[in-house]
Amino acid sequence: MTGRSHTWHVLLHSLAVLGGFALLGWVVYQVGLTDVLNYLHRIGWWAPFLIVPSLAIALCDAKGWACALPATIHLPHIPLWRWSLARLAGEAVNNLTPTANIGGEPVKVYMLRAHGLTTDVGLASVVVAKTALTVSQVVFVLLGVPFFLYRLGWIAQSWWVIGPLLALAYGFVMLLIHWQRRGLISMAVRALCRILPRWQRLMHWEERAQRIDAHLLSIYDGDSRRFFASTVYHFGGWLLNAVELALFLYFMGVDAPILDALIIETMIQPVSAASLIIPGAVGVQEAGGVYLCRLLGLDDAAGLTLMALRRGREMLFNLVGLTALAHMSGTLLPRKIHSV
Repeated sequence: MTGRSHTWHVLLHSLAVLGGFALLGWVVYQVGLTDVLNYLHRIGWWAPFLIVPSLAIALCDAKGWACALPATIHLPHIPLWRWSLARLAGEAVNNLTPTANIGGEPVKVYMLRAHGLTTDVGLASVVVAKTALTVSQVVFVLLGVPFFLYRLGWIAQSWWVIGPLLALAYGFVMLLIHWQRRGLISMAVRALCRILPRWQRLMHWEERAQRIDAHLLSIYDGDSRRFFASTVYHFGGWLLNAVELALFLYFMGVDAPILDALIIETMIQPVSAASLIIPGAVGVQEAGGVYLCRLLGLDDAAGLTLMALRRGREMLFNLVGLTALAHMSGTLLPRKIHSV
């Protein structure tokens, strides 16, 4: 990356972050904090119990990643909580940096190196798990679309929307898996070699990319049940996200059917995904939540409170992940120094 392109990248990222915070400030100004604080006061001492669904979500996603390992790889037993901590560390990096939700994936592998997870196998597993997470997210969003259209009174025209969405989703998933079966990692490294011909380390990465692609092929062609299991666990995590929102609404004292929680959770996903350049989708997620609640007949303050509770949970989990990463870095560094 040249100096000029790097400057433009930093400028674009800075403008996106400032735009996100400006949007957040505008939403808070329009809605006001009085009703939001009233909703939070209603939750009171029940607040610690709201973290229970989040813990279940974290374990489901960790199990989805563990299922993404190739069947030929035999690791020592790694407790599920370690998989979860490693994943939280990677997701913290994804949420707090403008890396389009991929910058934290190598961090997940780094967190489990001490437990026998090699770089090649680890990177292949996070690619498969990320794909399974994306596929389950697409299915989850499609699940909420007919309910959303029903609540808006557009159920008679639903097939004009659902039909094309199903076709697009199917094509996207098939193309995503097709690229990985054709050697996506090797193609990416070769493209970098053409762009940066003087970077000698890329030659080493080309050999490693071929090994990663071999592991990916063994999953998709040799043991697709692991990919299916990973997708199911991640889909369970998305459903638990809707349960979490339903609990938020219940303890806030908002009289809303559980179906509304499912609609809000499914429809907020494409809103957040469309703002990858903004770390954590700051502002965009809050504005989307307020607007969705307005469409469903809920007041704006309820929507902002829901998003604030989600943001609080994300911040807590980011803190846990960064703490685990800092602890791991501190324990590995003395070993490297000692070995030198």
